[in-house]
Amino acid sequence: MDWEFIEQWLQVLDTLSYYEIFRVEQGVGADDLRAAFYAFASDFHPDAHTGRPRQEREAISHIFKRGNEAYRILSNPNLRVRYDEALAGGEVRPQHLLSMGSAPSASIMPPVAKGADRMRNPSARAFVNRAEELFKKNDPKQAKIQLVLAMHMDQNNPALEAFLKEIEGEISRRNDEEKKKWQKNQ
Repeated sequence: MDWEFIEQWLQVLDTLSYYEIFRVEQGVGADDLRAAFYAFASDFHPDAHTGRPRQEREAISHIFKRGNEAYRILSNPNLRVRYDEALAGGEVRPQHLLSMGSAPSASIMPPVAKGADRMRNPSARAFVNRAEELFKKNDPKQAKIQLVLAMHMDQNNPALEAFLKEIEGEISRRNDEEKKKWQKNQ
């Protein structure tokens, strides 16, 4: 991504609807919205541009913050309905919605993705996302397999290592529970 491309984004950013930022239609489903956000984040996440000059990093960070803001609104069904109403009234960035719900943090990734916002290798992102989904579905053993695959692609990533410890802790806890149940039944 060259500086000219970044400047073009900055020139139109305030005129784009949240849907246009992600290049999706207004009726986009949650999964497609999440995928569009990840595609956006792979281009504009500030961690992927640490070697750039300060001016470029600040511009990329500004664009990414707007994307975080857009995702926070569009991924919340209640805020999305209100946003669609405001958009129909001509507002592309309604201020009253920005203060609703939780305040945006420096990096708001979708709930699925504890470590995906800190990926140095974009190929690992899909495995981290799948690991998070499996973990939420109470399948920590399969989640661990997916995370280990991600860690092979993105080695020495502290966020992934922390998530692995969390998964292993859950596996250990469950093993202890099963062991206690088995001993109780003997």
